[in-house]
Amino acid sequence: MQTSEIISTAGLLVTAAVATGSWLWQRWQERTSVRVAIVAEVLALKRIAEERKYLPGLIEIGEALRALPEEERPEASLQVRIPVHYCRVYVANVGRLGYLPPEDAQLVVTFYQYADSVVQDVTEGGIIYQGTNDPDTYAETANILRFAIDIAEKLAVRHTNRRWVRWLRKT
Repeated sequence: MQTSEIISTAGLLVTAAVATGSWLWQRWQERTSVRVAIVAEVLALKRIAEERKYLPGLIEIGEALRALPEEERPEASLQVRIPVHYCRVYVANVGRLGYLPPEDAQLVVTFYQYADSVVQDVTEGGIIYQGTNDPDTYAETANILRFAIDIAEKLAVRHTNRRWVRWLRKT
């Protein structure tokens, strides 16, 4: 093998290695970005629900209805304006859920199923939006919201326990 062939082969190998390394780096960055963005959206939704006191409100209305004799219960409603795009990060990345570790993907999907159930109840056309005097309806929606908040908390714990997050906090 001549020197020029060796140099050409080495140049080709270095180019291939750099291209492969760049591709792997880009994939890692994309996976990390998707995970961080979805977790951030889940935690933001959890925080909004807590700040607006949706769970205590549902519980309070249900208990107030339950305290009255059934025949004296007025219809109560809770109407929440939630934009259609409240879960835009999740919707935009639903095809990339495979980028998440399996347990995180399971938590994320479960969170959004519960959140969507609550959204359906308290937005236009939902039973709580329209009004009901059934305290069990409020209790059920409160439980589903509680499940969603608990899942968001589990996801937060899993996310903040990652080695690289702890490393970033030290720097």
